[in-house]
Amino acid sequence: MIKQIYKRIVLSNGLRLILVPDSSKRVLTSMILFGVGSRSEAEKEAGISHVLEHMHYKGTKKRPSPLSISEFIENIGGEHNAFTSKEYTGYYVKVAGKFLENSLDFISDLVVNPLLPAKDLEQEKKVILQEVDMYEDLPSEVAANNFEEALFGKNALGRDVIGFKSTIKSVTKEDLVRYRQGFYTSGNAVLILAGNFADLTEDKVIKLIEKYFNLHKAETSEIPTIKLNNQKSFKIVNKPTEQSHLVIGFRGLPTNHPDRYKMRLLALILGGSMSSRMFTEIREKRGLAYAVRTSTGNYRETGSIETLAGVPHERVLETVEAIIAEYEKMKDGVTESELKRAKEIIYGRMLINMEDTNEVASHFGMAELLSGKIQTLDEVAAIYEKITVSDIEKTAKRYLVPEGMALSYVGPNLKEEQLKQFNF
Repeated sequence: MIKQIYKRIVLSNGLRLILVPDSSKRVLTSMILFGVGSRSEAEKEAGISHVLEHMHYKGTKKRPSPLSISEFIENIGGEHNAFTSKEYTGYYVKVAGKFLENSLDFISDLVVNPLLPAKDLEQEKKVILQEVDMYEDLPSEVAANNFEEALFGKNALGRDVIGFKSTIKSVTKEDLVRYRQGFYTSGNAVLILAGNFADLTEDKVIKLIEKYFNLHKAETSEIPTIKLNNQKSFKIVNKPTEQSHLVIGFRGLPTNHPDRYKMRLLALILGGSMSSRMFTEIREKRGLAYAVRTSTGNYRETGSIETLAGVPHERVLETVEAIIAEYEKMKDGVTESELKRAKEIIYGRMLINMEDTNEVASHFGMAELLSGKIQTLDEVAAIYEKITVSDIEKTAKRYLVPEGMALSYVGPNLKEEQLKQFNF
């Protein structure tokens, strides 16, 4: 593996700063993450985190129009974007290392000085409603979103990040200002710089950050407690589609659970590569699906392991049976060669990802924001290296249990009664 050097600093206003210098790169990513997402929302304001993210790009004190915002970074050949998830919202800019101060000026202006113009809010809500329609026309997206509702229940964690059309339409500028005040606080944020700092000393970098990131220091709003679903659940949407889309899986592990590394290896062996069991059985042997994959997700109090597949309508039940059978076989254990290959895939993917400064910033920033504990690649690799075939078998038996199962389906003519024959 590679040696990673980083430094964690807490500024006087409570903003956490992570510096990950790498002089071998010619670019730099500046990223700021806030501990707020759709799971922070009350049902009546579902989608406000995402609306707010959009509105940060509608004008700032320094750059009062969307065009002036875009031109500032594009004029120096940089790229920028933002994202909203269930537990965090992020903003980043990637530029040549010599434009470090420009990137800090830009990203701080977005998150510290937004104008949130009311006249643009109504227009942007229409854009977001079109985004909702776009996702609703993608049956694989609907199936994936519905799976988390089936798995976690009808609550903020089970709800889609984008919210509901009715709540999006009702958001006002006053709502955005109030929400920002509660969550866009210095103590609820992590700023990460990853890549080439253009030979600036650490002190100079910190002075620049203190110059630009005067986020307000206030008590962060409380995130609602989630009451989780604790039984086998199905979510079926019958509609005409070219393929039937399935997501089958189980409740998994929280972000900080020590078994999460074992679960990730289990998922990789099961369906995380082209040599995995699901891919071999579902695609290669049976020809049931072009795409089939298994992955894991982790949240504050729970998580998931899930398998997605798009299949012919007439072979849905055969596919359900085959996927469940592969989950069940995991309880019989895996081979040493399967585990060794999975570890090599994990290591390889980590190394490839760390070639991208965006991925480096995300790795360190998410670790700090979501778990409060940063681990370098060497430290993560050492954890994976200690996992045995016995660990994988025990993990399968412990977590792949009937009461933790959920299934989501989008396609024509499937009834829940047809699924009850599968007594996993």
